[in-house]
Amino acid sequence: MEPLLIPSINIPPPPPLPAPVLELPRAEIPSYTPLVIPPAANADKPPVPLPQTEAPDEPAPETQQNLRQLVREALRQAEATPSVRRVEPSIQAIPEPLAAEVTEIVVPGTQVKIPVPKAEILSAAATTSVISVGATLAATSMFKRLVQIFKPTFKALAAKVQKLRGKPVKTWARQRLSERHQRRAAQRVNRRGS
Repeated sequence: MEPLLIPSINIPPPPPLPAPVLELPRAEIPSYTPLVIPPAANADKPPVPLPQTEAPDEPAPETQQNLRQLVREALRQAEATPSVRRVEPSIQAIPEPLAAEVTEIVVPGTQVKIPVPKAEILSAAATTSVISVGATLAATSMFKRLVQIFKPTFKALAAKVQKLRGKPVKTWARQRLSERHQRRAAQRVNRRGS
């Protein structure tokens, strides 16, 4: 027996696509001149005047010392009297008040509390669900049984009504045979279409 030869298929190469042109990202480095504002707690003290000099390349050592002193003083005063109140995040959240119908259960091995409805509410909900599921299952089985009982009766009545109206009535076997022919015709059409 000859080995099976698999035909080869020539797949064309992919079309050449131009490379996307992306610019390199740029970022502007933010810059600012520091601004020292003394706190309002020192409003009664006169501000320290800064010496007015022409802008040399390097500030005078006296000016640098004066600025350092002002900054230190402003920081010390800001720490002593903070203008913005700092709120420490609390570890425990504020507990919400529970409704009267809710109890809390602590999960064993943890400190987690889970709210659970009271036993009366749980038993009422469970009873309601059991009754509704049971009633649905009972009604379904009863309906199936009634269909089995009444279907032949309804078919016989329909056949008698058809005879009284003068229309031809098919027997059970003839009706099943015609349904079989219809199914086979539909299958042939489906095979041709696909």
